[in-house]
Amino acid sequence: MSNCWPCVLHNFGRFISYTILHCLELSEKSESGKSVPVDEIYSWASGLTSESHESDWSPNWYVRPDAVSRALRRLDTMSGGIIGLVGLQGVGKSSALLDILSHKRILDREAWREKHGCYPSWAHGDDPVWFKWRRETELFPSLLDGTHEASEVFLRQYKEQLYSRITHLFLQADEDFNPQNLNIDWAEAKLGKAMTKKLREISWQAVLGDKKTILIDTRDYSKTDRRLMAKDLEGIYWLWNSLTQTKSPAKSNLVIAIQKEMFQSHFFFDKMIKIELQPLTPEQMLEAYQKRFKNFHPFTKDALLTLARMSRGIFRRFLRYITLTLDHWTAQPNPRDTIDKETVEEAIPYERLVEDMETELLELFPKQSDLRLQAVQLLMRLSESGPKKQSILAGELGLESYVMSRLLTKLELHHYVTRERDGTDKIVTLTKS
Repeated sequence: MSNCWPCVLHNFGRFISYTILHCLELSEKSESGKSVPVDEIYSWASGLTSESHESDWSPNWYVRPDAVSRALRRLDTMSGGIIGLVGLQGVGKSSALLDILSHKRILDREAWREKHGCYPSWAHGDDPVWFKWRRETELFPSLLDGTHEASEVFLRQYKEQLYSRITHLFLQADEDFNPQNLNIDWAEAKLGKAMTKKLREISWQAVLGDKKTILIDTRDYSKTDRRLMAKDLEGIYWLWNSLTQTKSPAKSNLVIAIQKEMFQSHFFFDKMIKIELQPLTPEQMLEAYQKRFKNFHPFTKDALLTLARMSRGIFRRFLRYITLTLDHWTAQPNPRDTIDKETVEEAIPYERLVEDMETELLELFPKQSDLRLQAVQLLMRLSESGPKKQSILAGELGLESYVMSRLLTKLELHHYVTRERDGTDKIVTLTKS
């Protein structure tokens, strides 16, 4: 324990400094009626992807869905298992993975402190790891140039592997030399391509083999082309297969974010525990905003709720609509004191909503602009009115029954709507809202 006193003092000092700064920050934001600088809202809302959020976003404003809580409970009891965190494109799968990462890292570091008497000075072996999935041709270049999310841990492991092999083949080990100071380019040139390739693979396997939790974020795929995702899934499958062959009693758990539109017809899915991430409700979006800024300023609650409803469950769209509304509001010669529902509807007109929805539907109907327009009208009608009978919808939109049936079949296949039989008719319900 005595050897850890410098670490204890160092971490205690950092903790006190952070606590003081954090308390000061909270005191500035805690007044429910205090105005929030527009620039601060712009900065927050401009982070359209989870990777661009500020480092403390998870505890400060992330609203944890039930699906993420279920995944965390599963991870507490699993060993060598796989969770498929399934959600529609843009629903917040990356944010969910980062929240799991933050939560598990806090728990794992507390466990380290209890075992060793001090917090680790950097990411230790048990720390969970999160990264965007990359194929082999992209993987090692990104790990070496620092653009991969796990670069820091990999480089420490890789330099130790290189130094061990260099000293074994060419040099006498220097007890005073720190392997982290090794020049990678020099060492790789010395060892040659074949040995370098082998050591890279050994190092990557060693990094992941130490992890209790591995979080893999797959890319966004075209809804109409499943080949790219199938290739990525095969790569993830072989990674998981190799990790399960390790002799460690505690096998790594994988959590894989998967686009719901693509979650079908692959053998790997049968090996996963499927947990579905639902689109956020308008109330959850308001909660996230209020959690971050402590109030709704400069919006009225009704205005912010309108933006949330317009976003149809997609948080990144909610953020984009906030910035567009702020742009419109600040551009007025005599802007209102607050942003009300009327201002929101001026900033995000019906035509903009149609345009955004048409962009989504372009992949479903790439050469059928008439079907895209009809699909937009149908979805907007369901958004305004709620579930309706298929025959009534056809009459309101002036569509023949066979056209309506074909349209709904396509939308149902891609999870925009669901249909439930009601006698000789069907009730159509909007799912992506």
